[in-house]
Amino acid sequence: MNDWMGRSGSSGSRTRCWVVLTSLLLLAARPVSFSGGPLEPSDPGGGEPQTRSGQDDAAARVAAAAQAALRAGDYPKAIESLKQLVKMAPGVGEIRANLATAYYSAGRYDDAAQQAREALKLKPSLTNAHFFLGLSLAESGRCQEALPYLEKDYGRAPEVSMKRALGVDALRCAMSVNDSDQALSLVRSLDRDFSGDPDVLYLSSHIYSSLSTRASQRLLVTAPESYQAHQLNAEVLAIQGKLSEAAAEYRTVLSLNPHLAGIHYELGELLLSGERGPNTLDEAQREFEEELKIDPRSATAEYELGEMARQGRQWNEAIQHFQRAVTLDPQFAEALIGLGKSLVSAGRPQEAVAPLERSVELDPGNANGHYQLSFAYRRLGREEDAGKELAAYREIHDNLQKTQLRIRTGILGNLSQPQTDTPPD
Repeated sequence: MNDWMGRSGSSGSRTRCWVVLTSLLLLAARPVSFSGGPLEPSDPGGGEPQTRSGQDDAAARVAAAAQAALRAGDYPKAIESLKQLVKMAPGVGEIRANLATAYYSAGRYDDAAQQAREALKLKPSLTNAHFFLGLSLAESGRCQEALPYLEKDYGRAPEVSMKRALGVDALRCAMSVNDSDQALSLVRSLDRDFSGDPDVLYLSSHIYSSLSTRASQRLLVTAPESYQAHQLNAEVLAIQGKLSEAAAEYRTVLSLNPHLAGIHYELGELLLSGERGPNTLDEAQREFEEELKIDPRSATAEYELGEMARQGRQWNEAIQHFQRAVTLDPQFAEALIGLGKSLVSAGRPQEAVAPLERSVELDPGNANGHYQLSFAYRRLGREEDAGKELAAYREIHDNLQKTQLRIRTGILGNLSQPQTDTPPD
């Protein structure tokens, strides 16, 4: 089985269980009829052939046993009962469809695909056989054969767990055959239809990561000395925490394309992220200023210059940079917060209210925005408004702490409580 089709893990067995339980044909409610005449006797040594009624009774008992075994999850027993039914009524497609279900549930995907094909030959309208044929082909790694079935069936599967199983297998198959367009289409469909499903979200993250990796690999193979390849290397090195190596790659990019927007900004960010020496802030400032020479509309470079000025208590300079940032990008909530904080620090709290109110409108989940607005209101004597914003800050902050704790506990187990963050400056 190929790499992508081998990633289902425990979720794959859960999916098979859900699919089987919800797609089960009620065999006992649909007894096999032998209207075509009596079967050959099961005892070759002699005896009278069974009557038609006796055959129907025997088939009903075997069908009931198969159904009970399927419901109990005893798939080997169900398979044996269904194989008996196939011998008793080889021309009944529903029996073979159920046998395909049992084989699929037992992980015998090749056998499941064979029985599903036989069922469809006998009765092409058996949708469950069609569903399980695609699923079985996918699980056995035969994705080229499986995709036409999976793609067709995803849109028409009436039951949620079946639809999910079809979509997930179709997505894995699309990736395994390098059909990126189809994979992206399926990701969008699954995200729409199963937006909160953890398995779908997990798989989607891997799909996007894999597509990004494949595009990166093509770039590095086809144009290894291009500035784009060096830029990609720099981004990867930065993520890995290799800041000096990342900076060297960014400087190589500038040597190949000196006027490329965004590179000086990244160099400035790397300087601020690493160990700081006596000249670090000056060097970072020069990088952001160089960025603005190349791209005068860089709101992020203006923001960083504003933050550096604010932290240096240069209030008026900070205000100018933040104002330019929000002029360039009116939706830049962090720049609005920086502007508000600088105005309050400069003794202009009345002017600070508008940008801070705008910031919490744009990003109501930003705890810092509510805290800074509370501070500005209090400077103006608006105690009731200040109290409301402080309460909003505390609620958002506490919810964030709880979310972080759940994530931490889910990854590391139930460890000691993390320390509570202090309010923002």
